[in-house]
Amino acid sequence: MSFKNLNLINPIIRAATEAGCPMPTELQTQIIPQILDGKDILCQISRGTERMTSFTMPIIQALKKNNPDHNDTRVLVLTPTKETALEIEENFKLYTKYLPLSQLSVYEGISNGTQLSSLRRRLDVLIATPEKLIELDDQRHISLAKIEVLIVDDIEILLEKNEVEITKLLTKLPLKRQNIIYSSVISNDVRKFVDKISDKVIEIKKSTAYSAVS
Repeated sequence: MSFKNLNLINPIIRAATEAGCPMPTELQTQIIPQILDGKDILCQISRGTERMTSFTMPIIQALKKNNPDHNDTRVLVLTPTKETALEIEENFKLYTKYLPLSQLSVYEGISNGTQLSSLRRRLDVLIATPEKLIELDDQRHISLAKIEVLIVDDIEILLEKNEVEITKLLTKLPLKRQNIIYSSVISNDVRKFVDKISDKVIEIKKSTAYSAVS
């Protein structure tokens, strides 16, 4: 199996090859076609490059293929810490080498002043910690009304730390969107969260075949 067999386009494949990933992993082979098809995903996998690239590559392609006429943020990636936000940002930069997209990371410890001009323009990808995103939303610096895809990284950590904030943020998003959820452990709390946001989700675990879950 190659990335070409997964229907990824040449600019993404070229960037992946140059990044030292010429062939997809078993997990990427399972998950990339499902994301490209617009399906909701719950994926159990430990943190790492394989996890990030499994959503980065198909999301980049979907953004280039579907280009609606609006000037708002299109993809929201929620992650628990500044460190993971920066890792995801670098991963997007790596795979958009030949398909540049607009992206921004927001997290605690940086002033709003350096970011507000970017937030007022169309953003393909916004990577954020929940606390910072709520702050920006409360101050009306950002609109989440036209988010097309919600990606939640480390959902088990976010629910443990910020369940109230996560629930609040969900009310700001459109009901019609694609949901892609990653967790190192799929606990009862994680399943309850997923049930709230998706009627039907494809569950994928590393080294296992996927199955549809209602």
